[in-house]
Amino acid sequence: MKYTCLQDVLDEIYSAEYSGDYLPISDEKHWTEGFKTFGTKENMLSALNYYFRIWDQGERRLNWRQEEDGCMIFERAAWTFFYVFEAIPLLKDPSIIPELMRYFLPQGEQAGSWDMEDLWTEMMLQIVANYWDFGPAYMPWVMRSLHLLHPGARSASSYFMSKMIFDTFDYITPEEFPKLPIVDALPLGKRDLVLSLLEDGISEWKNILEQDEITLKNANSEPEINRAKKDVDSAKESLACYQYVRGQLLLLPQEVISIGHR
Repeated sequence: MKYTCLQDVLDEIYSAEYSGDYLPISDEKHWTEGFKTFGTKENMLSALNYYFRIWDQGERRLNWRQEEDGCMIFERAAWTFFYVFEAIPLLKDPSIIPELMRYFLPQGEQAGSWDMEDLWTEMMLQIVANYWDFGPAYMPWVMRSLHLLHPGARSASSYFMSKMIFDTFDYITPEEFPKLPIVDALPLGKRDLVLSLLEDGISEWKNILEQDEITLKNANSEPEINRAKKDVDSAKESLACYQYVRGQLLLLPQEVISIGHR
């Protein structure tokens, strides 16, 4: 099919042939070209909103009996949402990130009437914190958007903090003066939330380090000892990164803290 607009792409995804597990038998390369050609920030956000609404209604049993070509319409909407969200990096515009936070659903005691499957959630997390396509430019937008996440989506906010720390410190090389994009982005976040995420990460890595040190102490063979030493060193590095970022947050003058979300 020759596309003339984004809706042509969306219609083809929505009406795609489905296999037994409802995964569409896809022409992803063709769809990608359609998104590249016709996708804009505005129409992609509009599509996400439209298909998520149908999906949400189905999960809440409002339209779950409605079928189209042997597949529930809300399941078709869910997969169309999946491919639209997955195509977001093609825009090369991290300013879209604040608009995406609403799609991370609360979990645990604060969960709503339905839970999103990991296949969707994991893809969405990776798309938002996408160093490959956005580079470090995603970090200011994530930092200033953390407070937009539902309080029950704590696992998502923890993931974003961990990913920003990893993407900052993993790319440091001894040949050049280090750039610390997560530190530069700290003034943009809501201070209390950012601090709590960092402290949770510090606590988690302290526990991991403690367990790794026990494993090292009990290791018997040389391979076990070497593996345990690597785990201990890795945990120490991760803990130090979290502690450093926390220290930089606490050094910020009150006048600049949370400036990005005011």
